[in-house]
Amino acid sequence: MATSQPLSDDVLSNELVGEPVRITTAAPKATRRVIVRASAPKPPDNSVEGELTARVTARWIPDDPAQTTTPWLRVIVSEEEVGSGWDGSTVLEAGRPVTLEVFGRIPRGCELNTGCEWPMNVGFELQPDAVPGTVELEWTAQATARVVDTSDVPKGFTVSVSAP
Repeated sequence: MATSQPLSDDVLSNELVGEPVRITTAAPKATRRVIVRASAPKPPDNSVEGELTARVTARWIPDDPAQTTTPWLRVIVSEEEVGSGWDGSTVLEAGRPVTLEVFGRIPRGCELNTGCEWPMNVGFELQPDAVPGTVELEWTAQATARVVDTSDVPKGFTVSVSAP
């Protein structure tokens, strides 16, 4: 009979409110970097795992207000070095803000006693062949982390998300 590894309870980070982003059909991609950190004053030699959640509210503003074509928006959460990651997409409508949540895994393997820091990217991509227009994006990032091989949260264990 297989048993699973014990995990501590999840610890939630602060919510980072990112600077607003604008992408257009002429410049349809943008990426914002965030740093996720986990620490404890007297850390055990256990590894840490978790997720980063990006919450995005998008407003589509076509150059021609009479345009009814609805392009898509894709949001990607990835490890900085990898480039590919977890994504979600939604269809945009003029005059109607849409909200999208995308979850991405924080890479495993960091030992808490060595200090854990993960550079992550939140990417935004407008449909490349869309009708001319602009997407205004408001976004936040928040992480959840837990300690592997223990059911107890180490005293003082914290998780944070910040801009570099």
